[in-house]
Amino acid sequence: MKRIKDEYLAAILPIVDFNNAKILEIGCGDGGRSRQIAEKCGHLTAIEPDQSLLARAKSANNLPNIDYLPGSASRLEFADQTFDIIFYTLSFHHVPANEMIRAIDEAVRVVKPDGFVVFLEPTFDGSFFESEIIFDGCDGDERKEKASAYAAMLGCRKLNEIAEVRDETIFFFDSVDDFIASMRPKKGLRKDMEAFLRLHDFTLDAQRRINVFKPVTSPDAPASES
Repeated sequence: MKRIKDEYLAAILPIVDFNNAKILEIGCGDGGRSRQIAEKCGHLTAIEPDQSLLARAKSANNLPNIDYLPGSASRLEFADQTFDIIFYTLSFHHVPANEMIRAIDEAVRVVKPDGFVVFLEPTFDGSFFESEIIFDGCDGDERKEKASAYAAMLGCRKLNEIAEVRDETIFFFDSVDDFIASMRPKKGLRKDMEAFLRLHDFTLDAQRRINVFKPVTSPDAPASES
């Protein structure tokens, strides 16, 4: 599987200035996007709870201005007002629903008053997500989790939204075997997977949403609500 289009930074940079910024990436995975972010900013701290993914990130996607650390979205081990930007890279919907508001509270706590909280999240649209549902592949059917994440960020009164923009990632699979190895489907027949891929010319799109917020800085701001 190859990402042949992944231009989320081109959508974000006109809104949020990464130049010399101190950024916290929450849920860095294997570091593929961490490296891209670090190339645009001053320093990146990338956290990930999965130790195996963190090891892969350190091995394959390291740069001198990246620190990879174990960490949880709902319990950030950083001082107040440490970062210019908090960036969730396709990770916020993986936070348990009952911890989403706490995770946002933590992001607001560690971001500077004039900073930004950015969410790159999957939507419900696109042939890539259709394949996840049909064949129970990759992360499977996450429609409930995606909806909970969107509601939590928009419903939080400690965040003030300044932009919502659409984004798209396009994946190319060079064969059915590539699809099976990359997506790890748990149901469906090989012939059905091949038919699905041929229908889409072995190229699947994943629609994304980018939401950019600033923290509410009023000292008497009300507590967050779901």
